[in-house]
Amino acid sequence: MVDKNYNEKFVKILVIKDISLMTMKIPLKKPIKMSGITVSYAENLFIKIIDETGIFGWGEASSAPTMTGEFAEGMFAAASFLKPQLIGKKISCLEDLNLLKKLPIYENKGTISAYEIALIDLISKLNNIPINSLIAHPLRKKIPIIQMVAGQSLDEEIDNLQYAISKGFTRFKIKIGSSGNYLNDLDRCKNIIKSSGSSCIFSADANEGYDFKDALAFSEKAKEVGLTFFEQPISAKNLMEMTNITSKSSVPVCSDEGVHSINDIKYIVDNKSSNGVSLKTIKLGGMLDVLKCANYAFINSLHVNLAGKVAETSISSLAIAHLACCIPQMDWDLSITNQYLKEDPVLKPLEIVNGHIELENNIGLGTEIDEKIASKYIQLFEK
Repeated sequence: MVDKNYNEKFVKILVIKDISLMTMKIPLKKPIKMSGITVSYAENLFIKIIDETGIFGWGEASSAPTMTGEFAEGMFAAASFLKPQLIGKKISCLEDLNLLKKLPIYENKGTISAYEIALIDLISKLNNIPINSLIAHPLRKKIPIIQMVAGQSLDEEIDNLQYAISKGFTRFKIKIGSSGNYLNDLDRCKNIIKSSGSSCIFSADANEGYDFKDALAFSEKAKEVGLTFFEQPISAKNLMEMTNITSKSSVPVCSDEGVHSINDIKYIVDNKSSNGVSLKTIKLGGMLDVLKCANYAFINSLHVNLAGKVAETSISSLAIAHLACCIPQMDWDLSITNQYLKEDPVLKPLEIVNGHIELENNIGLGTEIDEKIASKYIQLFEK
């Protein structure tokens, strides 16, 4: 839950002196095949905010044209537009971050989330307050991490799965919907799960890739093949069909692309259009709204998954990891995506050890961009 000090004044007031912006295009270790798209690169926005004392914070947002409508170039343009309107602003408590919602720009939640993450990183450093204690009461330190199963062939996926299991992973999400045949996907899921052993937990994510008929048929057989939940089976716009699938599915249904605000979650609760939600900073506009939505979901008995978009560096990954330490429950686990990057351009990458992350009460996010490594991947830059 939100900390009682949420609206109290900080000891040191933050005054924004300067802002630097850049985008990077970073290759993935291996392409990740999803419904309708294969991702080979991360194209992300990075924001560095510097206060009058010279302390700085970093924020990041991943481009996600099929989820948020934002491309890296568009986020860079939006961030550049907002930059002069933020320089000189004072932040004396977390409530002051609401100024980001009042800026003269429509939506652009990824851009706004990058600004908010950078400001929270900076507030934490300036006031020597751990992020976990700044935004909420920390409830856990060690968290199991989901790994995606999305190779170019079944043999490759099983090989990757076996390797991940040897590294301690027990949570997996199978990407489905790209074959155009739900029966093929059911058979694929069955073979993948069968090869894993009994200690692993699997979900399936269609990324809106099915039509209603195939999604319903898949959902009715999902439990038989060993799945525990089924994520975003159809277009998020088809809300009544989502309710129909949820009512008939053999496993709980998760909304992802269909969750961009707390009002979306209220609709889900009122209409029983899914059983849980996947929350991302780029969809909701930052860490604080993710926290608010996670609290609301918990109160209304929805399952919760926290996730980064494929793929984010340790900047965004640490932001979502700190949230994972604080939200009331996260029974559908955490998806950390810096693990998929060929190179994580930070000084201290977030490490996954034995299939888990373990966070202490860090001051700030816990890392920053390594500008030497970053220079290899920069596309756009504005100092």
